[in-house]
Amino acid sequence: MSLELLGLIDKEGITVEWWDFSPPLEAVYWSSPALPPIIGLSRHLKHGASAYFRCVLAEELGHHYTSTNNAIPQTFFHYRDRLDVSRAEYRALKWAAMYLMPYAEVLCALKAGHVERWQLAGYFNVTEEMVDFRFNLSDMLVCCTRS
Repeated sequence: MSLELLGLIDKEGITVEWWDFSPPLEAVYWSSPALPPIIGLSRHLKHGASAYFRCVLAEELGHHYTSTNNAIPQTFFHYRDRLDVSRAEYRALKWAAMYLMPYAEVLCALKAGHVERWQLAGYFNVTEEMVDFRFNLSDMLVCCTRS
C-alpha cells in the first residue's frame, strides 16, 4: 500500500476494510456523523497492480475530502440523482489525480523527459488512465497549450 496515502487515512481517522464486493464494485467510501469514516476495498485489489490500487485508494480518499455525504451505489429514479453521483465521482477523481500527480511535479517530470503517458504512469506509479485524466484538468491544459 502507498505509505503516503495510508498516512492521510490514519490522520483522518478513516478505517480501511477488505470486503468481498461483486464486480464491478471495487471500493466504497462511507461516512456517518456517529461513526468513523470507512473505505471498503475489494479483496482482489490486494493482489493487483500497485498503480491501480493507488489510484483506487486515492479516489476513495478523495471522497472523504470532497463529499458532503456518502455516495454508496444505489438505484436511481431521477436523472438529477445520477448527476449528483457523477459530480461526486468527478470531484473525488480530480482530488486523487491532483494529489497523486501534483502540478509542479508533473512539470518536473516533463522537463526530465518523461513525456509519454506510460513513462508518466511509471514515474508517478499511477495508471495511464489517471495520467490522461490529469492532463485533461484545467491547470494542465493551460500549462500544455502555452507557446
